[in-house]
Amino acid sequence: MKWSSVTAGVIGLASSVLAQTDSTPYVDADTGITFQSYTTTDGITYRLALPADATGDAAYDVILQVEAPVELGWAGWAWGGAMTYNPLTLVWHDGNTVQHSARQALGYYQPGTFDGSTYTVLKGTSVNETHFKFTALCTGCASWTDFDGNPYILNGAGDTNFAYAFSSTPMEEPANPDTGFSIHDNVGRWIHDLAGARSEQFPEWVYHSQQLNMAPARKSRVNQPSPPTRTLVLDNGAYTIKAGYVADDDVDVPRVIPNCIARDRNRKIYVGSDVEGCTDFSEVAFRRPVEKGFVVNWEAEKDIWDHQFFDDDAPQPCDPSETRLLLAEPSNSLPVLQANCDQMVFEEFGFASYYRGIGPSFNSYHDVQGILRTPRDPGTVAQLPAEILLLIDSGYSHTTITPILRGRPIHPAIRRLDVGGKLLTNYLTRLLSLRHYDMRNETYIVNEMKEAACYISLDFKGDLDRTWKGTKGERREDYLTGGGVAKDYVLPDFHTRSKGIVRDFAPLQASKSRKFAAGQASESNEDVLTLRNERFAVPELLFHPSDIGIRQPGIADLVMQSLRVLPIGLWPGLLSNIIVVGGNSLFAGFVERLQKEIVQLVPDECFVRVARPVDPITSTWLGGAKLAKHEHIKTLSVTKQEYEEFGAAWVARKFATGLES
Repeated sequence: MKWSSVTAGVIGLASSVLAQTDSTPYVDADTGITFQSYTTTDGITYRLALPADATGDAAYDVILQVEAPVELGWAGWAWGGAMTYNPLTLVWHDGNTVQHSARQALGYYQPGTFDGSTYTVLKGTSVNETHFKFTALCTGCASWTDFDGNPYILNGAGDTNFAYAFSSTPMEEPANPDTGFSIHDNVGRWIHDLAGARSEQFPEWVYHSQQLNMAPARKSRVNQPSPPTRTLVLDNGAYTIKAGYVADDDVDVPRVIPNCIARDRNRKIYVGSDVEGCTDFSEVAFRRPVEKGFVVNWEAEKDIWDHQFFDDDAPQPCDPSETRLLLAEPSNSLPVLQANCDQMVFEEFGFASYYRGIGPSFNSYHDVQGILRTPRDPGTVAQLPAEILLLIDSGYSHTTITPILRGRPIHPAIRRLDVGGKLLTNYLTRLLSLRHYDMRNETYIVNEMKEAACYISLDFKGDLDRTWKGTKGERREDYLTGGGVAKDYVLPDFHTRSKGIVRDFAPLQASKSRKFAAGQASESNEDVLTLRNERFAVPELLFHPSDIGIRQPGIADLVMQSLRVLPIGLWPGLLSNIIVVGGNSLFAGFVERLQKEIVQLVPDECFVRVARPVDPITSTWLGGAKLAKHEHIKTLSVTKQEYEEFGAAWVARKFATGLES
């Protein structure tokens, strides 16, 4: 098992307290150093010596010593007493010599290399027939930056909690300090007496114990590899993954892959595109690695990526060592989630090069004026990236408003609405379960129903009146005839029909359905739902989320919120170049309703244009494919060697800076 595939097990390092014993003084015979020493029940010893003036007021160096049985694959020391956001010391042997590595975990995945701690190997480091021992002077073990970005220093005048971990499985490449390694066999904590570890002799111990054969400093990798031969463009959405390759002038047609692991009622498992082979979606359970737009379950996401790109029989086989990955991410992602993603890309999958960019900004590499049908002279070449546009992306998890200037998103003006396709489907499921059949376990069928039958009303009050049944005893003509709004939806039975059918409202059939729901016999073998105000009341939440108590403004109001934080001089350019993408933009009437509401809110002198690409589902992917062929990609992307040399924090800063770097 790898670290990245067993998240739950690693969490134990942050919460499990398996050892709670105070350290004791110990004099090392090889070096003469007096340590405070603690030995675990598994025979691993952790020792520490500090300067006499060590306190929590200023950073200081430490001498550490780890002694462990040679049967162990590795032993680890967590200086903050937890798995994440503190220095980790890993020690192992390759048969002849003792190896070490400074690591830090930014999530519950395999820790990456950490540049904040440096080690000077001292006398007393050796391997014999029974044990290996590592002795070193460490700078940066007792002080670091915590999760909130604040400096933290161990108080050398008191006690502290340390944590340990170990595994009997050998390192993957024992001679390589940056090697991967297996998950721990056991973890624990102990209370260490730091005050008792202080000594006036600390400088003398350091001087006499320094070895001439200290570990060499890491050399700078000045020779960059040749650029990858092709680019894998991934729009890793919450509902579907859009994936395809770009190589020179050859651009794939993107595949739309369900981003889920599904299990049917016969307990058969479907991963990614295998879902398309499922013949019965009744009571299918879905496990989705993306929640609220962010990848929160890399274990499941890795299974899907492996199945689609890296397995022997993958439909889109990929050699990551010769491939650049261009990955779309949502706006305002949390740094810890970004760091986990970067670590997975380079350390788990091993891509040669990588760029993680905000998905909406990829749309600026389209011919925006062509989408808006702007009259132009023949032969006019589109400016890429577009000078200015306002991108509205309404997808499965949420809806975002992103102003983009010359390919760069204007971050302070980005706005998010927590209403997306998932919420609309769940709301429709609730309405149908209350009014018709219990559909709570049939979200896949309800989602298909929503996509086929729902629309955005241009006259909400009028449509609502036409679908009103009336008071008790009243027989309103519009209700009886459907008022031009009601539709019948024939549910799939997964024998003769694998998909539902939308057809015109049939009053006689509706009467039979009511009798059948009441328990009376019916001659028809069809299950029919009559959809009335559900057709437009459900997607209305995009414009009025307060209808179900969500305290957020609708899309048009969010557009105005976004504009108000920008100079008014940008308003005309943004309002005349509004592009809508995402699955919800496919609702009939979406573009017209959005333009109508924005026009009512902006100054009269502003000209408003709203347009939708031919395929709003793959629009972000197609923009990313054009970026992959643009010269900007060379500036934006990071190689695996740069990641290894400069670290995850440098990569995060480079991606955050984008084209401004």
